[in-house]
This record gives sequence, C-alpha cells and structure tokens, in this order.
Amino acid sequence: MSLDPEIVAWYERLGREFGPSPGTPVARRQRYDDITRLLEVPAPAGLSSRDLTVPLPGRELKARLYHPGGKPGVLVFFHGGGWVTGSLYTHDGLCRRIAAGSGAAVVSIEYRLAPEHPFPAPCEDAYDALAWVSQQAAGLGCDVSRIAVGGDSAGGHLAAVSALTARERGPRLKYQWLIYPTIVPDFSLASYAEFGQGQDGLTQADMEWYWRQFLGGGLECPDYRASPVRAETLAGLAPAYVLVAARDPLRDEGLRYAEMLQEKQVPVTVVRAQNMPHGFARLFPVSATAAHNIDAAITALKEGLA
Repeated sequence: MSLDPEIVAWYERLGREFGPSPGTPVARRQRYDDITRLLEVPAPAGLSSRDLTVPLPGRELKARLYHPGGKPGVLVFFHGGGWVTGSLYTHDGLCRRIAAGSGAAVVSIEYRLAPEHPFPAPCEDAYDALAWVSQQAAGLGCDVSRIAVGGDSAGGHLAAVSALTARERGPRLKYQWLIYPTIVPDFSLASYAEFGQGQDGLTQADMEWYWRQFLGGGLECPDYRASPVRAETLAGLAPAYVLVAARDPLRDEGLRYAEMLQEKQVPVTVVRAQNMPHGFARLFPVSATAAHNIDAAITALKEGLA
C-alpha cells in the first residue's frame, strides 16, 4: 500500500520550496499559511460566506459562515493544525467544499491557539462556540434541530470533546464528523511505529511537540477534554463518522476511538482512506484520490444531517 503518487509529488514540491517544519509556533503558522496559498481554488458557485464575531465570556472569537441557501442543517467546524497552527484562512477552501457538497451550512471557528492559550482554552472555545451557534441558529438561517460538530486532526479532537460536553449540557447533536482525529498521546500504537518517522509527512516528533504545546508541557492529563478516551462513558453520544488515513501515525487512535464508541452502541461509520497520509482533506486540489475520499466523507455528512 504505497502513498498516492500525486501526494508524493506534492511532498517533493514542499521539500524544494519550504524545507522541513520550523521549530517555533509563529514560524509554523507562517509556513502553514504559505502552503495554503498553493492550494487555493475558485469558490464554488451558489454559496455565500460572511465573517462573524462570536462573543463569549472574556473573549471574542472569529468565525465564518458558509451558507448554501434555504434553511439547512449546520456543521460547526474546528480546523486542524495541532492546536498551534491553522485558521479560518487555512481551511477556507475545505469548508467551502463541505458546504457546497453537503448542502449544510458550515460555521468555521477560529479558536484560541496554544501555546499562548494552552489546554483547556481551545476546548472551552470549541464548546462555547457550539453553544453560541445553537442559540443563534435561526438568525444564521440554519435549522437548529440538525446540528453537527466536525473537524480535521486537532479539530476532530475538539469536535469529539464538544460532543461529550454537549451530551451533558446541550445542544442535542445530530452527528459527529471526525476526520483523522487526534485522540490520545499514545505513541506506543502500531501506526506510530509504521508511519511516525516522516516517510509520509507527519512525524511522531511533530505530534509529541504539538501535544506538549497544547497541554502546557507534559503529556499526562486525566481530563476527558484532553483525551476523549478518558471520558467516564461514551454512551449516548451522537452518531459518528470517523475517517482515518491508512498511512497516518494517528490512524490507530482514530480506529480505537471508533471501536470504543461502537462498544457503547453509538452508531459509527468507520472509513480507511487507502494510500492517504495525515492531512489529506485539504489536498483535494492536488490529488484526485484525496478529493474522492473527502467528497465521500462530505456525502456521509449530508446523509447524517438529513
């Protein structure tokens, strides 16, 4: 099972133009933005977008609403980037594709980033923003009875954690859409041994660095918001779609979380994207296989919010 050739060519281009990942959060954010410029594509037709301000206690968050028209269900989306990088900009193209393909509105949330705002700040932002979207759904032109959470990588982590909090505090969710989610800092998993040395992009060293930025130094934290596998129970959660990349160090933690959900009778669809590395969802402009996989996930979201 080899890596998709178009993504191999993409990685070779990044190596030539950008070199290895830098060591500071600020430099990594700039690199992420610079790479995103190479992935820009024309916006889909028939889709409106506007920036929002989410007023929360003691802070305001930026957000962006993508609306396909009518009164659709809504996905509250959290971007990936290891809780350190990423923004409305880096996931703009993906969010537009999600809204256009699913027929759902998407509210992309720009939560506070580590290490300036370590755990639990991103988790608090994610849940509080979800609650705000639920409260404002009618004014945003959305159907509050059809609300989902989702995200890629660290954003998948925030979506899973928000779903757990929402089970206790509301709103009632219709779906979880977890794209190669970051779940637990367990570097003993087989997928880290297989793919964690950098042959397909993301490395174990990268993930250890991101987790330490997020958690403020160490890797141990009993709070379920740090790692949803530590929740007292996963029973009663909204149905979930869990997409993992076959050539991803995070593959096995996503699969394990899906299994834990299934053990508690949570309806779960589990999909392995063959020949794909971590982070492929944003690579639909450069890989037909990546586009096929993320479009299949978008179709599942459409069905989950129907």
